[in-house]
Amino acid sequence: MLALRDATTRGSVAYDNAELVRAAAGLLSDDPELLAQERRRLEHVYVDELADTDPAQMGLLSLVAGGGKRVVAFADPDSSTYAFRGADPTAVGTFTHRFRTASGAVAPAVNLHTNYRTGGELLAATGRVARRLRGPAGHRAQTPAAEVTSAVEVRTFRTGTSESGYVAHVLRQAHLLDGVPWSRMAVLVRSTVLQLASLQRALHAAGVPTVTQAEDLPLHLQPAVAPLLLLLRCALEPDRLDEEAAVSLLHSPLGGADPLGERRLRQGLRALALAGGDPRPSGELLVDALRDPAELAAVERRWAAPAKAIAALIATAKEAAANPGATVEDVLWAVWRASGLAERWYGLTARGGPVGDAGEERGLQWRGVAADRDLDAVVALFDTAARFVDRLPGARTEIFLDHVFGQELPADSIAPSADRGEAVRLLTAHAAKGLEWDVVVVAGVQEGIWPDLRLRGSLLGSERLVDVLAGRADAAGVAASLVGQTSALLDEERRLFYVATTRARRRLLVTAVASAAVGGSDHEEQPSRFLHELMPVSESDEDADELPVGRLPRALTLPALVAELRTAVTDPASPAERKRAAAAELARLALAGVPGAHPNDWWGLRELSDDRPLVDEGEPVKVTPSTMESALRCSLRWLLERHGGSPPASAAQGVGNLVHAAAMLAEDATVDRGQLLEYIAGRFDAIELAAQWMAGAERARAEAMVDKLLRWLATNPRRLLAIEHEFAVRLADPLRPVDLTGRVDRLELDADGRLVVVDLKTGKTTSVTEAELAEHPQLGAYQAAVEAGAFAEHGDETGGASLVQLGTTAKEAKEQAQAAVGEGEEPGWAGALVRRTAETMAASTFHAVANSRCRVCPVRSSCPISGKGRQVVEP
Repeated sequence: MLALRDATTRGSVAYDNAELVRAAAGLLSDDPELLAQERRRLEHVYVDELADTDPAQMGLLSLVAGGGKRVVAFADPDSSTYAFRGADPTAVGTFTHRFRTASGAVAPAVNLHTNYRTGGELLAATGRVARRLRGPAGHRAQTPAAEVTSAVEVRTFRTGTSESGYVAHVLRQAHLLDGVPWSRMAVLVRSTVLQLASLQRALHAAGVPTVTQAEDLPLHLQPAVAPLLLLLRCALEPDRLDEEAAVSLLHSPLGGADPLGERRLRQGLRALALAGGDPRPSGELLVDALRDPAELAAVERRWAAPAKAIAALIATAKEAAANPGATVEDVLWAVWRASGLAERWYGLTARGGPVGDAGEERGLQWRGVAADRDLDAVVALFDTAARFVDRLPGARTEIFLDHVFGQELPADSIAPSADRGEAVRLLTAHAAKGLEWDVVVVAGVQEGIWPDLRLRGSLLGSERLVDVLAGRADAAGVAASLVGQTSALLDEERRLFYVATTRARRRLLVTAVASAAVGGSDHEEQPSRFLHELMPVSESDEDADELPVGRLPRALTLPALVAELRTAVTDPASPAERKRAAAAELARLALAGVPGAHPNDWWGLRELSDDRPLVDEGEPVKVTPSTMESALRCSLRWLLERHGGSPPASAAQGVGNLVHAAAMLAEDATVDRGQLLEYIAGRFDAIELAAQWMAGAERARAEAMVDKLLRWLATNPRRLLAIEHEFAVRLADPLRPVDLTGRVDRLELDADGRLVVVDLKTGKTTSVTEAELAEHPQLGAYQAAVEAGAFAEHGDETGGASLVQLGTTAKEAKEQAQAAVGEGEEPGWAGALVRRTAETMAASTFHAVANSRCRVCPVRSSCPISGKGRQVVEP
């Protein structure tokens, strides 16, 4: 190997396999004695996959096997799929002329017409694909060796979810009913980046054990390798460390954080920052903590631990990279050793082994299998790093990272992989070359993905060089026409599809999504033209077979079986005999301990866990004016929101809170406008917006509300008594006392010496109609509080209450005033409304009520009158 390396044109600076082959050919050409010695050593030369050899390999073969040496080559020009590496399927046709017999005669060619892999139906289907390829066709006439049963199925679906669900069903059916081992099945896809990872997740969720070898995915897409590469990039290129990268590292195996831990960490950093007068959002604080972990010492240890681990690894990477002469191997090894993952994953592999379908150890087995896969991926990373260092000894680690992140195809690896046990192999069509399985699924055969007819080429144009040497292009390497290039590319894609479909021995399933079938636009997904080529001519003009939406077969899983049996037992329309049979099967499953089979596990049959009122009789009920309207409109929504159903605060709410805070500085119109705007500007960055581009519009909206407030104050005839005044007062009630508590934005005094409560509204849609205003619950509650003596130091006579709308699109603030409760026909309506609200809040039953706010309700998924919240026992 060292001699070959030194024979390359660049010595030890850089070399690859093709150049080593050419170097070997050069050594033999320059040394006739060495060439003769090599020829004497070889009695027979066997060549496999001749159609995938490149010009360098053919040149070396001509040297060592020339002069009538006994050479046997095996080839299928229809399965040549490596044009991007210089392979040329026409080399098969010229082989007999290039490698002649000792007498100089053309070498004999033998067509193998007996197919030992599959049966007649599958052979006929794949033959229809091959017939569309250009070139000699004599070798395509094949017959099966025996009467072997084989089947071909082509299916299209309206969604990718339906497609993956059907694929999972077929695999489980083959395993459970036909007895096909998981390891004798495979799922092939065209694109690693677009299809492999998502399909693996879908099959795993459906209970199908899958395995993706390290060589099937580019390194930067492998879950175990991606965090290591990201950490190196953030350490060596500090600008790469943003909030997204920080969160990804924290949740990776290197950090080990979960969503709760991340939230607690953010809260801890934010509290420290606010205490020091730093209003920056938590995302920026998180990034700073990873760069300089000093602040983490003041955060609770269990929440700070993941960030400390990442910060330490970043520091380790920087230190290792700063050492003179350090290679990417050195930096990687330093980070890997400091991470502690090697010991953790190795411990899991000891518990791994083949994964069965049942047993208490199944979870440990799965974790062991995952650890095996992750360790293989890391070994492949170090293997790639070693080869990179050998080729480019002086290259910096940043160049290696650019090299790895630029990979779109899996890299070659000589690293051995761990045995995966019984699992379905999930891989690309290129990686499936030379392999076979009893059941093969070719999934995601979409137009635009397969065939992918985008004109492309390798960096050095090896495929165009092949065209030049074969006379299919001019001396400049440009094909005769665009049509010619596209035709050659279509042939390459069809050969790859042919390879994928011929991997099956007994059953082949080819699937695609036809989302345009439901009236989608031209941008919706369409099945590939290759699907029609598999079908017989009599069927090729018909619409592709499609499973109806929602008509997927019942999943072959115990939960699905239990659900079907329970439906039969509880369905009033089921015949009595069917109910008895289903009940007997459920009893058998219950005795075996299958979850959900025993009626004790049926939630719909259970009594309510607690039917007591929310507040015991005689205990006070706490009512706040701001929640009264919600409780009276729909008590179920109020209950669910109060107990965790409220969504997180939105950016609009953050802007409204900031305007409320600024309004505390505005006692009257004489306040300096610049002071209010400066207050908002100094705290605006604390609002976490969904996107940074929204900042300008939201800040302008906040400033507009301040201007509306100032103009309203200039025309307000009342005198201010208090701002943000808290109150608490108890209202007597025969059943339960009511504690009415809250805070008023402004408490004012009118010309008659009566108290008026003013509530500032910053929402865009908070205006109320005149009919609603008369008995508005929140304003009525404020007036009831006044009459009950909540503001006794200022008086107890109410002069009404007002909403001042600042957040609407109107140019001026709109004041909506509610008349004093004593001026109406029913002076006690406000107090009665508060007591009715308290009764609603303290009840044992809460009702869902359809209203105009249902479309924006955050708890619709738990609402019985919403389709999303329908109970499981409802039909």
